[in-house]
Order: sequence, then C-alpha cells, then structure tokens
Amino acid sequence: MILRAAVLLIVCTVAGATQDSFEVIRKRPLWPNSQGTLVISDDSIEFRRRKEEDSKQWSYRDIQHIDRISPTEIEILTYEDVAWRLGQDRSYRFSLVSGEIDDALFDSMADKLGLPVTDRIVDNTLNDPARLPVKHLKTFGGSEGELVFGDSAISYVTDAPRQAREWLLDRDVESVWAASRYELELHVFEAGRRDFNSTQVYRFQLKEELDPALYRDLKMRLYSLRSDERLIP
Repeated sequence: MILRAAVLLIVCTVAGATQDSFEVIRKRPLWPNSQGTLVISDDSIEFRRRKEEDSKQWSYRDIQHIDRISPTEIEILTYEDVAWRLGQDRSYRFSLVSGEIDDALFDSMADKLGLPVTDRIVDNTLNDPARLPVKHLKTFGGSEGELVFGDSAISYVTDAPRQAREWLLDRDVESVWAASRYELELHVFEAGRRDFNSTQVYRFQLKEELDPALYRDLKMRLYSLRSDERLIP
C-alpha cells in the first residue's frame, strides 16, 4: 500500500511538472469580467471555472495566435466564430492575478503552437547589437524608440505603452524593405482577426542613415532562412 502511494505521488509530481497554473481574470470589454485558473500544459491551454460548463480548453492546433502583452497579460486568438461580429474570430484576454508568463514558458508555448506569435516584451540585454533610432509611423501619430538588430531577432524598443515588439527572424519576419536611406519597413506575421495569413507592415522613419552593410546582412540572413528560396522583396 505504501509502495502504491509512493508511485502515485511520483506520477502526480511528474505530471504536475509539465503544466503551469495561474489565477487569472478574463477581460471582457462589453461583458463582466470572469475569474478562473489558466492551466498551460504540454498539449493544451485551459481556462477553468468553478462550473465545468463555463470552462474552456484549446489544443494548440485550435489556437491561431498568442500575444504576450506583458508578463502578466496574455491574449489567445482561437478559430471560434463570434456570431454577432459577423464571424470574427474569438479572442480570450487574461490578466494574471499572481505569477507571470516568463520567457521560458512563452517560448515553450510558441514552440508548441508552431505559428508566429506576438511578443511585446523586448530582450534589451544583447551584447553590442546594431541599433537605429527611429520613429514608428502609424496612421494616427506614432512612437519613438530604437530598432535593435540581434543575431536571431529584431526588436523595437520604446517607452510607448504596448508598442514594443520582438520578432524572431526565423518565425515572425517575412521580409524587410528600405524605400530610402531613411526609411525601413518590416513585414511581419501578426494576428489579424480576418487576415491572419497576410503580413502586417511596420514602417519606421530612421533618424540616422541606414548602413548598407547592415541592410545587406539582414536581407541575406532572411534569405538563408527561406527553405523554399523565395526572393525577398
């Protein structure tokens, strides 16, 4: 009996090591917020409520995008339709009451998803990366900051709320384009609830002249990552 209990304890411990649980509040702009537990495991993400019928569970193949807004806020875009929004895909936004979605956990989720993700937390501890002071051009206004070019990622570092981004070259970036020496475009995969398969364009006005060697190196690295050897525009 003691041996059996010990075996069960070991099994439960191993199983528990493969999942993370957080007390969360689901943010709903037009409806009351709801509380529950967000369980992130090797094969699914689950929002558990007291009433089982109010709980939701998604395998990674049923999720089309994950957005880490901050260490304590995350949004999951599913393939579910919102009927009153004419079939717009349903998203679930969670605010963690305690704990955080750290880099290791987020990277693990992104690997299991196998699709581009949005990460608004920038790793700004790289050793001597190339940097460009820029203005991010938007339809209404914009924000100022720096583009940081690492070995495997491009980051936009800014103090503007929720505007920072980090894009992995082999996962999130489709192409780059310089229309002039003082303008750079990044074409990236980022969730759009109707046109996810198309890229979103980030336009940056450069405060310094673009180094031709940096631009050429960036294009070549992106080109080498394209298994189908498509030309990058």
